[in-house]
Amino acid sequence: MAESNKSGKTKPAKRAKLTDARDAAFDRAKSAVQGLESNPVGVLVGGLTVGLIAGALIPRTDGEKKMLRTVGKRLAEGTTAALVAARETGKEQLSSAVLGREAAKEGARKVFDSALSAARGDKKNKDADTAQTVDAA
Repeated sequence: MAESNKSGKTKPAKRAKLTDARDAAFDRAKSAVQGLESNPVGVLVGGLTVGLIAGALIPRTDGEKKMLRTVGKRLAEGTTAALVAARETGKEQLSSAVLGREAAKEGARKVFDSALSAARGDKKNKDADTAQTVDAA
């Protein structure tokens, strides 16, 4: 007869249950690894999030504050310089886009005038517009 313990379950039944649990855990771990391998960006974002939360919750020591003070100042200065440069670049791009828009409007107007002249059968205006378009290009 099979041995039983206080709970009334036999050793072979416990082993089978333990083996099933181990196999299920192995399958879940394998599935998790496959999921991580298929989405490395998600793993990166998750890792950064965990790091940020841990960094926010764990208090800084005086030694860390002293050591990182200069690094923080340099980062702040660099960030400020980058923001100023980005703002200036944005202004330049915006002004060139406005100029580009005006040129596009002028080009569209010339095409429309040319099409209107062609529809009227106005050969003199058509030749002049063609010459202007060729000169502009």
